[in-house]
Amino acid sequence: MSRRILSLLLAVMLVGLSGLPVSAQETGSEPFLLWVKRNFGSWENPLHSELSVNGKTVNIFTSDTFEPVGQYLKEGWNTITIKTTPQQPANRGNGLIFRLGPAHKTPGNDQWIMEPILWEFRNDTDWKFANGRYSHPLGPDVKEVTLSYKIYYAGLQNERIKLKAGDFVISGKPTFSPWNSPITATVFVNGTPLNSFLLAQRGVVITPFLKQGKNEIKLISSRVKHSVRKNDIEFEVAGPAEWNVGKGQYLLKSILQFKSMQGWTLDSKTGMLVNRAKPDSESIERVIPFVLKEGPKRGGGE
Repeated sequence: MSRRILSLLLAVMLVGLSGLPVSAQETGSEPFLLWVKRNFGSWENPLHSELSVNGKTVNIFTSDTFEPVGQYLKEGWNTITIKTTPQQPANRGNGLIFRLGPAHKTPGNDQWIMEPILWEFRNDTDWKFANGRYSHPLGPDVKEVTLSYKIYYAGLQNERIKLKAGDFVISGKPTFSPWNSPITATVFVNGTPLNSFLLAQRGVVITPFLKQGKNEIKLISSRVKHSVRKNDIEFEVAGPAEWNVGKGQYLLKSILQFKSMQGWTLDSKTGMLVNRAKPDSESIERVIPFVLKEGPKRGGGE
């Protein structure tokens, strides 16, 4: 093969490669990470957890680490599964905190910053440590426990909307932040889905999805099987935002409050949540209406 023909073939190959899609990380976008951190960083963690996303194992986690997980997620409904096995015997009790969200490194150092934290959960909720051994309320012979979280991933575009004058916000938070909630909560604002809410407290500007007159929040709460300890996820819709000079921040008037445990009851025998209306159902769907007498109007400023 002549050099001229070889050069032409290489040129064609390079042109073809330049048209191939590249990953979000390669284009400079923030990677979507799993951040794992011990409750107590000074000693070893005996609770080991295998984490999977949509049936694909990410890794088995025992201590502090970061790991990319964006490739496992899809837009829409996802299932995050965490199987925890205690290492017996153990000297001291510990546990892991799992956080997921977009992350970036701060300029000048190698520290990751996750902002916002979309989802958070822990592997030590319900486990009891005494005399060097772990036990679980599901039974004296339980050696491992698997929790499955049904979550909705709607992308990051709505998380990036900056608060301005006239905006409305929906915020979600757990009743008790130190331990897991036995449910996940997903809201749709007039049909637009937001990223699900777990332990991580956050607020989302929903002004673009509202209208004058009747509006609807659809809440889908899904139980986390094998999660026993009582907790809830609380929501509030507030607005419009008004700048307060004295406090140097936007203030919002509360419009609507609701909780995610409505419709669920606890079975004392199994310790599991049960849908009051449909005992075999894993989720409850509710619609909460409210009225805006005036249509949303965004003001200037960041």
